[in-house]
Order: sequence, then structure tokens, then C-alpha cells
Amino acid sequence: MVSSVGMSMGTSGIRAVRTTDGRSFAAEWFPSAGPIPDAEDVAHAIRAIVDRPDAPHSLGVAFPDPDYSAALKTALVEEYVSEVHIISEIAGTIEKLRSDPEFKYRTVALYDLGATGLEMTVADIDSGTVYATTRSSELSGSSIDWTVREHLLTLDILAVPRNQEEEASLLEFSKEIKEALTTHEATQTSDGQFRLMDRRMFDLQIIRPAERSAIALRDLAEMSEIPPEVVVAIGGGSRIPLVQDVLRRYLCIPVIVPDNPELLAAEGAALYATRVDEAKPATPTAARRSARTLLTPLLRFGLPSIVAVSVLSWMLWPEASDDRSVAGTPVTTIAETASTTGVTASDRSAAMSTAPTSAPVVATTTVSPSPDPQAPAPYVSRYNSDAYVAPHAPPPPPPVPFQLPQIQLPQIQLPALPRLPFP
Repeated sequence: MVSSVGMSMGTSGIRAVRTTDGRSFAAEWFPSAGPIPDAEDVAHAIRAIVDRPDAPHSLGVAFPDPDYSAALKTALVEEYVSEVHIISEIAGTIEKLRSDPEFKYRTVALYDLGATGLEMTVADIDSGTVYATTRSSELSGSSIDWTVREHLLTLDILAVPRNQEEEASLLEFSKEIKEALTTHEATQTSDGQFRLMDRRMFDLQIIRPAERSAIALRDLAEMSEIPPEVVVAIGGGSRIPLVQDVLRRYLCIPVIVPDNPELLAAEGAALYATRVDEAKPATPTAARRSARTLLTPLLRFGLPSIVAVSVLSWMLWPEASDDRSVAGTPVTTIAETASTTGVTASDRSAAMSTAPTSAPVVATTTVSPSPDPQAPAPYVSRYNSDAYVAPHAPPPPPPVPFQLPQIQLPQIQLPALPRLPFP
């Protein structure tokens, strides 16, 4: 398997994963200027990847919504980047689950808890059909960070932020506490003097929106009329233990959390790009080079020169009707006819000037010419008139070789070709 890169959008950056075997992935992070990377940020990251010496053979991008896909295509054109496969994040997730040999389920409920919201989908893995999908902003990674922030301010150990920079620092600190509580029971300050937040308090803060999201996913599965066999929790928020417990309790089916849930869409985009590129029919390089060679004169010299070359080719290679023999019957030219019938040189030259060169004359009968009154009388012996001996006829002149008329080709002034912009 050739190298492939898949990308997806994250908070304040872009995730990129690279694989060469379809099983192991190496992750890379491209930070963005804003909290959410735009299409230009993704195009710049792709440009940086393809300009490297180890540029991938296939490249796929998982977009969050259709509007993002249209903007990304425009940005890629401005960066002179092509052959990038763009799919939705749901399609990328399904592609990754389909390629996993240990995943034995067919109908799944995707629970994608990201930084900006919660997206729930019921889909078929084998066919890729999406039966139902919905999105909610009631529960998200940002809303959980804000809940932790409010709890920290009630402890009176942190000052209220006075500007935007202090607010961003406090939210980043709250996010670190949230991620720590997914694996630890409690958090405290570095000196150990203050207890910041424990797992029990954290669960009490988010249990209501988590239960409402589980009920919404159960209703979505009933509306789709396709009962899901498993819940696949993806996104950064899927690591929270309370979220997994609530989903098991309300849907009564297994809940699976992948090892890297936030990278699942990017990994699926890389696998999708590889599968599509490998399915393309291979075009021989020689054929492409031959077509390019034939098209080069057309693009360089233009139509007038092509017409001139066609006229010259017609003069050099006449058509099949100009052949010297037809079905084995000998064809006599004007010079041969003149020598057979005894036409004089002046008549022969007149015939050469009037008769078209492309229509030869076929000698079918031999007609004796009428005597010319101005022609000199034949020699007659004065001593024996009965023994007349006609003088030998002079040898016929050699046939005039066929010469092509001189054609003066028009002088064509070609316009100056514009320089092609290469990156």
C-alpha cells in the first residue's frame, strides 16, 4: 500500500494522519490562527504536505459540512493543488469502521461529541447508507469547558478574567481539568493546597445534558426504523466515563470508544483516498506522451499552419485515383501517346499545356495522322522509284519528367505565446 494522508478539522488546528499499511497511523497537528480552521488554513496545510520530499500518493480531507467542502475546493484551486478527495466526516468514520477486521457490526449509531456540538447518526456500515442524522449544540466540548470554568470561579481561588487573554487562559485551564477527570478521580493545584474538582462533582454538572443527548439518540434510532447494533462514540468528549455509562443505560446496546476517537474521520479519509486512487484504471505513460506530442503543434503553430501543411501533404501524396495502373491495365501518358500516334513536338507541347496532369490519357486505338501540308516531303530515290525506302524516324524525345508546381506558402506571423504560470 502506498503512503496516504487524511485530514480533519479540530479546535484551533487541523489533524493530519499518515499511513502506509492502512493499520498504523502517525498523527501531525497544523495550528490555525482562529478557533476553527477555515478552508484557507486547510489548503495551506495541504500545500505544505505535498511540497515535502515524502509527499503522499493519496490525500483525503473529511469536512464537517457541505459549505466547508465548496470553500475548500476554491481554496485548493488558488493553491494549485489537485487530486484531493473530499468526503464528509460521517463518510470518513464509516470508511474507517468498514476497514477494521475486528468490527463485526453492520448498523451503528454514531455519537460524535466534538468541541462545537454533538452530531448523532444512524448508518449502515456495509453500504454506507445514512438512515438518519441530527445535530445539537446543547452538549459540546466547549459547553463542558464553560461548566468547569463556572465551578472554578465559585471556589474563590481564581480571579475573574479582566480581558480576552485572561478569559482564553481560564478556558484552556478548564479544558485541562476536564481532560484530566476522564482518567483521574480528582484534580488539585500544583502545590496540593486546593482541591479544584473531583469526578463526582464533574458528573453532577454534566449529567442532565448527557441524559438528554442519549434520549435524543434513542429517538433517532426509533425514527429511522433501523435498530442499531452498537453505539460508536467518537470525538474528544467520548472519553468522558459518564457519557459512556449514560449511553449504555438508555440504549441498552454495547458502546465502543476507539483508541483515538478524534482521529477516526481523518483516518477514514486517508483510507478512502487510497481506495479510490487504486481503483482508477492505469493509463500507459507512452500513450499520454504520444497524445501530448501530437497536440503540441496544434497549440504552438495554430490553424493557418495546419492548413498549409495539409496542402503540402496533398501535393506530395496524391489520392488513390492518381495511381499509375488500374487493375493491371497499362496506362499511357501524354508523352507515350504522342510517340505512338506520331504527334509532332509542337502538338505534344500543346497537349501538355492544355491537358490536366492529374487525368492521364489511355491509348485504346492507334489513328494515323493526316498529312501536314507544311511538313517536308519524304525522301524519294531518284534512281529507282520502285525501291522506295522510307527514312528512319527520329528517336522520340525523352519524356518530360513530372515536376511539382512551385507553391509559395503564405508567410504567417504567429502571435507571441503567453508564458504559462507554473508554481
